[in-house]
Amino acid sequence: MSTQKKIMVLGTNAGQADLIRHMKDRGWFVIGVSPIKGESGQAFCDVVEEINIVDLDALEEAARRHEVDLVYSISSDIAMTSVVALAERLGLPHFYDSEFVALLDNKAAFRAFLKEHDLSPVPFIEVTEPAGAAHWDHFPCMVKPTDAQGQRGVVRIDRVEDLDAAITQAVSLSRSKRAIVEGFLDGVEISCNVMVSDGEVRMKVLSERLVHGPHALGVPRGHLVPCKDVSEENQRAALDLVDGIIAAMGTRDGVLYCQMIVTPEGPRVVEIAPRLDGCHMWRLIRAAENVDLIGMAMDCLTGEGSPETLPNGGEGDRHGRDMELMFQQMAPGDPFDQARFPEPEGSLYHEYRYEDGDDIRPINGTLEVVGYYVRVTP
Repeated sequence: MSTQKKIMVLGTNAGQADLIRHMKDRGWFVIGVSPIKGESGQAFCDVVEEINIVDLDALEEAARRHEVDLVYSISSDIAMTSVVALAERLGLPHFYDSEFVALLDNKAAFRAFLKEHDLSPVPFIEVTEPAGAAHWDHFPCMVKPTDAQGQRGVVRIDRVEDLDAAITQAVSLSRSKRAIVEGFLDGVEISCNVMVSDGEVRMKVLSERLVHGPHALGVPRGHLVPCKDVSEENQRAALDLVDGIIAAMGTRDGVLYCQMIVTPEGPRVVEIAPRLDGCHMWRLIRAAENVDLIGMAMDCLTGEGSPETLPNGGEGDRHGRDMELMFQQMAPGDPFDQARFPEPEGSLYHEYRYEDGDDIRPINGTLEVVGYYVRVTP
């Protein structure tokens, strides 16, 4: 009788491929789950189940049939909702609970949580139709679906006459048919990857998030460790803000991906996800800080190891390795041409997401990642 442990990974795209390969390296049997054939992570799975990752009953049947020991996912808010709900049904190890995941998934509820704890003040309202914003007078502002993933339906509004159309679009893209209107945050974008284990902060790594202009609002083009265009004072304020959020959450074990903007009034939270990011940031952190965030998370969940703690209170020990993770991107609809995106000189890691001739699938609908690389910042 085999004693090989089994993990069910919800999703098999390029982000999940990192987790799938990690678990294969650990010696685990991997069951990938996705209704989409041909995703890059499927090549590394032992078995692929063609199930919609929001179909909990079908997921439970497959998990019990395979007698899985763990369910997990990275880079997807939708997947994480199912991961936690399924793990709760099966009595398997998991970070957080469904109530907490739902809080972070609802932008308006999370803004209210921050306001309740006097953290990161930002004006906002939640609406179900344009009439709900009749008295809104903060411009510029951002309009977003309350619970949709990524940049779909996220727009900046500078004039009151453009607000109704933006709300209508955002509501249509929201699973709960709600939109949030919030004050526009202007400044350098930063992120913080966090790992908490046994009630102790093991890691907090700040990174600068490089974004495109108005033609692809909010879409990242790369990340830097350490931050380049953020003062030491604001970096410390951002880390203190993260500490305050962790404390307000009750120092729960798990990973968090915190997106912030450094405004003239200081750092403000954009959103927080209860998962690893979707930008392969663990590779950038590993190159810059010599720790493996996926490994730390899996050590904590599986009990196969004890996550290490970075020096300086988990905030990294700067040793001169200024690193960048940069995306190679093109618009959806056209076939991928590898010759247009050569591997950059000096890259420590480089990966294409498509084969030559593959059509670029629309994810955010503007600029899609076709490859990425990690190297020392020029």
